[in-house]
Amino acid sequence: MASSAAHDSPLIGIWWDDGKKIVALCHPPVVSGPTAGGFIDSHLEHWREWPDVALRLKRSAYDEYFCIPRGRVLIRATTGQGMIYHGSATTPARLGLIATEFKLENWKAAIDLHYEFGEAADELFDDD
Repeated sequence: MASSAAHDSPLIGIWWDDGKKIVALCHPPVVSGPTAGGFIDSHLEHWREWPDVALRLKRSAYDEYFCIPRGRVLIRATTGQGMIYHGSATTPARLGLIATEFKLENWKAAIDLHYEFGEAADELFDDD
């Protein structure tokens, strides 16, 4: 049986949030896993996981994986602080719920243009 300390440790992974339901695919950080700027990252990729997640969000696997706000959670390797990357459609209240899903007590959030959604994403590609 795993210790409760391990059970309560912060997790990394990816998530979607349709405003009613958060689907979080999370796992413990693996020190030998991918790193980005001093953060331990997850091997999970939104596009690969979408067919299974779509069903949980009452969507079709044929819908685009970016049709619902999504993001990623990493852990700073030196301090264990969580970092939630998200688009501007994710509210502070929803970020708090995402932090809870990933068992983050010490965390920050940052907008990443990669996770923009809807009109904000469309503006990134406007030529006007």
